[in-house]
Amino acid sequence: GMAGPLRWLENCLRRTAGDREEDGVSHPVPLVPLSEENEDAMEDRRFRALLRQLGLRPPANEQESFWRIPAALTPQQLRRAAASIAHYSPDPPGSPKGLLEPPRCPQD
Repeated sequence: GMAGPLRWLENCLRRTAGDREEDGVSHPVPLVPLSEENEDAMEDRRFRALLRQLGLRPPANEQESFWRIPAALTPQQLRRAAASIAHYSPDPPGSPKGLLEPPRCPQD
């Protein structure tokens, strides 16, 4: 599912927002998918549509292999984007969301 990659993306955005506030400088930040799950998500049409919607930039040319968080996005915009991911769930309800949820008691 997309839950893992969405969390990863949210973390990247929040981390970048924090860095930009501390440094007062903005550099484009490549989104480097370090897991196979994240790599698969980067190939996914819906995930890419979300990236675009959030203002992220696809690889500009053959030299670039990664999407980037543009330098122009402010910490506020990044946090808003991260918050909107929390509400975005392409996984249909009832799909496994990893091991973070406690097992539910069977309803009788």
